[in-house]
Order: sequence, then C-alpha cells, then structure tokens
Amino acid sequence: MARRGLLRPETAHVYAPIKTADLTHSPYAAIFTSHMRKQLLTLVILTTGFSILSSCAQSSPAAFASRFVEAENKAWGTGDVNDLKALESDDVIYHLPGMDLKGWKAHEDYIQQGRQMVSGLKQTWKYLSGEGNHFIMSYESSGVMRANDTTPATAISLDYLCAFRMSDGKIAEVWMNGSTK
Repeated sequence: MARRGLLRPETAHVYAPIKTADLTHSPYAAIFTSHMRKQLLTLVILTTGFSILSSCAQSSPAAFASRFVEAENKAWGTGDVNDLKALESDDVIYHLPGMDLKGWKAHEDYIQQGRQMVSGLKQTWKYLSGEGNHFIMSYESSGVMRANDTTPATAISLDYLCAFRMSDGKIAEVWMNGSTK
C-alpha cells in the first residue's frame, strides 16, 4: 500500500514527463497565453465599466440639487414638506440673512408660516457648481407680502447665492445671502 503523496515505483515513469514538462515552450503556450490575456483584459474592462456605472448611479451634486429644487417648490407651493424632509438632516442649519434656522422643524415652520404671508410666489433656482458633498445654487424669487394690520401688501424679490453642505446623503447646512428688494 502506497503512502499518501508518494508515487508507486510502477507508475512513476508515467508521471515523470508531466512533472518536467515546460508549458511555456509548448506549441499551445502562445494560444494559452493569448487567451488568458484576452480574458484578463475583458475582466479589467468589465470591472472598470461596473465601477464607472456604480459611481454614476450615486447621486451627483447636480442630481441631488435638482431633487432639492423639486421638493422645495412642492413645499412652498402645496405645503407638502415630506419630500424636502427626506433630503434634509434632522439637525439641518439654514443661515439666512439676520437669522439661523436650526433643525428640520424650524425649517418646516419657516415654510408653513411663510406660505401664509406670501402670495404669488415665483421661485427660480439655478445649479451653478458642485463637487462631493458641496454644491452652489442661485435663487431668485418674487411675490407679494400680504397686508396685515400695520403694513400694506408689498411686492418683494430676493436674489441670493446659496451654498449647501451635505452629510450622509442629506443636506446638513445651507448658507443663503444676497439682496432683498
């Protein structure tokens, strides 16, 4: 009985040529090497392609900004803030001229109260630039502040530059500044 891993003397001559064969100089070596190179090249191309596609699948700053604009317009136009809430962190901070809104609830209240005070609101957002977790937009709006007991109805317009910082795929901080007419 042969021990494991050892050749029996009567079969050693059969395996000797196999153990000593030089596969790099056989007539099939060029075909084999060429085939392997093609397979390796195909694998590299596929891996690169999937990497590019997966990075494109992630939300670019421009795509995220577009979703933000849709949600912001929906919130101001209809009062439905659910889409906007999904895009902002719970502790989002808005730095507005003269005030800071701290937390999602403060931003929601600002929108809900603002909707009651403004009529004929028209908003125009324009994506300017972005990279990674930051993007910049311009914002123009016009509307009429409704009259109250002490102030008549007044036309207003805003022209702002807005900088956004995201964290964990949500808006974490916004700086808005510009002119009010």
